[in-house]
Amino acid sequence: MASTAKNTFYLLTAYIYQKLISLFYFILLARYLGADNFGKYTFALSFVALFSVIMDFGLFSVLTREIARDRTKTDKYFGNVLTFSLLAGLFVLILVCVLINVLGYPLVTRQLVYMTGLIIFLDTLALSFYFVFRGRLNMKYEALGIVIHKTALLAVGLVLIFVKANLVLMLLPLLVASCFYLGNAVFFLKRKLGIWPVPRFDKRTLKSLLRLSWPFFIAAVFAKLYSTSDTILLSYLVDDKAVGWYNAAQKLVNAFLLLIAGSLSSALYPSLSYYFVRSKQELNKLFTRAVFYLMLITVPLVFGLLILSRPIILFIYGAGYSPAVLVLALLSCSIPFMFLDFIMVSLLNACEKQKINTVIHGLGVGIFIILNLILIPVLSYIGAALAVFGGFLIIFVLELVWAGKIVRIDKKYLFKKFGLVFLASLIMGVIMFLVKDGIHVLFSVALGILIYLVLTLAFGLLQKKEILFFKEFFRFKNPTEVGSPRRSDLCE
Repeated sequence: MASTAKNTFYLLTAYIYQKLISLFYFILLARYLGADNFGKYTFALSFVALFSVIMDFGLFSVLTREIARDRTKTDKYFGNVLTFSLLAGLFVLILVCVLINVLGYPLVTRQLVYMTGLIIFLDTLALSFYFVFRGRLNMKYEALGIVIHKTALLAVGLVLIFVKANLVLMLLPLLVASCFYLGNAVFFLKRKLGIWPVPRFDKRTLKSLLRLSWPFFIAAVFAKLYSTSDTILLSYLVDDKAVGWYNAAQKLVNAFLLLIAGSLSSALYPSLSYYFVRSKQELNKLFTRAVFYLMLITVPLVFGLLILSRPIILFIYGAGYSPAVLVLALLSCSIPFMFLDFIMVSLLNACEKQKINTVIHGLGVGIFIILNLILIPVLSYIGAALAVFGGFLIIFVLELVWAGKIVRIDKKYLFKKFGLVFLASLIMGVIMFLVKDGIHVLFSVALGILIYLVLTLAFGLLQKKEILFFKEFFRFKNPTEVGSPRRSDLCE
C-alpha cells in the first residue's frame, strides 16, 4: 500500500542518514581525541550497551506486535512496558556504576560510564515510545526523531571540538541529542496519538508480555555480546589505545555492513516470508539471487580494503592510528561471512526457524568470547580481529548447513557467477595496487569502482534481467522489518 511504502521510505532514509552522520562524527571524534582517549570513549559506550538489553527485555518488539493486532490495548500495554523500562533502567544504572568501580577503572573512565548510562537510559525510554508508533504503522515521527538526534549530535559535537572540550564533555553531544530524541517522541505521542507516557502496573498484563518477550531478549543478549565483548575485553586485558585502534577500523567495516547488508536483509525478509508459504521454487530463486548480489558487492570490497587499508586509515584517522591498518585488513576478510549472516538470519526467521537461529548465534557468541580470551592476551587488538573472523566463519558454516535444509541453492549458478566476480575483482585489485602509491586514495577508490563496473558489464554480471530483478527485490513491503536504530547506534 502507498502508506506502507511511504512509512518505510521515511524510516529507511532516516536510518541511512543516521549511519552516514554517525560515521562522519565518529571519524572527527577519533581524530580529535586520539587513540587513547578515543579508546576510553568507545569502551564506555560498549560497557553500558552490554547491559542495555535488560532495559527493554525484548518487550519493545512484543509491544509493537501486540498494538498492531489490537490498538485498543495501546495504553495498557505501553504503560506496563514503560513501568518495566523505568525500573529496569534504574537497575542498570546502579549496576554499571557498581561494576565499573569494582573493576578498578580510573576516574575519567568511571565518569564516562556514569554519563553514558544516563544517555542510554534516555534513549531506551524514547525507543519505547517510538515502538508504539511502529505498532500503529506510523514511522514518520521516529524517522524525524532519528534525524533530529543525529543533527543535534553533530552540531553540538562540532562546537565542542572547536572549543577543545575535554574527554568527558565530549559525551555532552550525545546527552543533548538524546534529550531531543526523547522530547520529539513525547511531543508526537501526545499530539498525534493522544497518549501521555504514564507508567502503569498490571501484574497479569506484564507477566503475559514478559512471557512473550524472552526469545527476543535472548537474541538481543547474543547480539550485544557480539558487538561489545571484544571492546570490553580489550580494555580490561590490554589498554585504551588498543581499544581506540581496534574500534577505528571496526567502525569502517560496520558502516558497510549495516548500510549494505542491513538494507538488503530488510528488503529480503518480507519476500522470503511470502514465498516460504506459497512457492518453494521462488524461495530458492530469491535466496540464490540474494547470495549473488552480496558476492557482487562484498568480493570487490574485500579486495579494495586489503589493498587500500593503509592509505584509507592514514587519510581518515591520521598517523596516530597506523596500527589500525592491519586490523582493517583482517576485518575485511570477515566481510563476506558477516554480510551473509544477515541474509541467513532473514531466511531462518522467515522460514520459522528462529529458535535454530538463536541457538546458532548463542554458540557463535560463546566461541567468539573464548577466542577473544585466548587471542587478546597474546596478540592484543590483532587477536580481537582474528576472533571476529573465526566467530563469523563458524556461524556461517552452521547457518549454511541449516539453509541447505530449507532451500535448494543453485550451486552451478553461484559458482559461475562467483568465478566472474572474483576475476573482475582480481583485475580491479591488480590495477589499484599498481597505481595506489601514485594517486590520492580517493582517486584510487573512484578508479576501482569504475573499473569494476566496466568489468561487471563486460562479463555480463549485470544483465537487464538481473537489474530488473534487483529493482523488484527492493520494493518496500514491510516497514516493521526495516533496520531500526539500536541504542549503541544512537550513541555513536
